[in-house]
Amino acid sequence: MNTLLVPGYSKSTKICTDEIVRLEGSGNYTIFHMVDGRHFLTSKSLIYYEEILPLPFLRIHKSSLINIHFVLQRKTAGFVTMTDGTELPIARRRKPELRKHLKYKRRSKIT
Repeated sequence: MNTLLVPGYSKSTKICTDEIVRLEGSGNYTIFHMVDGRHFLTSKSLIYYEEILPLPFLRIHKSSLINIHFVLQRKTAGFVTMTDGTELPIARRRKPELRKHLKYKRRSKIT
């Protein structure tokens, strides 16, 4: 179980990376969306977390970094649906990489 220390407004919070559904960037801030519905706001940019979080985290848009384990489905219209019900756009240049990782994810579930 990997953990991450997320600096917040009044204190830092230790979170399990396996419980992160997605990260949403907003300027110099990042919002963590967790499996249990909790949200954490941090004053670090999405780029910072993109650099330190390995796969299964994948950048799909300028404001979205997702955990591919929580992808419910990929729609052909350029959107992905997450297990928390959110529909996120996929940037055109990010589609091939996402497609590759989702194909690998499906194959590894079968075997």
